[in-house]
Amino acid sequence: MEYKHFSHHHKLKVHQITEGQTIRCSGCERLCQSTHVVGCSQCNFFLHTLCYSAERYVKKHSSDPQHPLVLIPKPTYCSGSFICNKCGETGSSFSYCCTLCEIDLHLHCAFLPLKASHNLHQHELQLTKYSEGQGQDEFCKVCSKLLSAKYSFYSCHACQFDAHIYCVVNEVKPLEGDHDASSASGTSSNTLTAEEMAVELYNLQLQMEMTNAFAQMIASFKPII
Repeated sequence: MEYKHFSHHHKLKVHQITEGQTIRCSGCERLCQSTHVVGCSQCNFFLHTLCYSAERYVKKHSSDPQHPLVLIPKPTYCSGSFICNKCGETGSSFSYCCTLCEIDLHLHCAFLPLKASHNLHQHELQLTKYSEGQGQDEFCKVCSKLLSAKYSFYSCHACQFDAHIYCVVNEVKPLEGDHDASSASGTSSNTLTAEEMAVELYNLQLQMEMTNAFAQMIASFKPII
């Protein structure tokens, strides 16, 4: 059976991962740990089944309650990468974005569980972010590296146990359980009206055209000898 996905021009098939074979998901850029993925062997393009079935739109997200986030296969920036507004790490593949607010989220960071646990701490950890003026940067209790106040993290406030998102959560299943993509009204409907969809597609097209125009302008410059 063949499948069609908006991010790839060829039809995709179920691919069985053999023992010793290493495949990285072209959507979330993480290693595929399961035995089966959906992909195109010709292009070395593979997706986790969860990444393949990810919602095209998130209507209301805590990162941008006013606008829907659109799933795009590649960043529209000249650099070809983005910095996730949730975890602070870079990405170069699938992302949920709002071009108006310059919000970019990893595929998995758009659906972070609101609560998680870690074997280094006995209490439940909550997804949180520093309040404005709360204080200076801290250090992750898992990896001991800097924990920036600009991005979200998991915390046990009572014990002051703070940790990076990626140090706590290894795998996120989109739209399962309590997550960070609930709408403001308390529902999780991601259906956009025709008008909302048209606006978002126009914004994406405009940004891509601006990026291409800027790239062409840079390429036209001749070095001064």
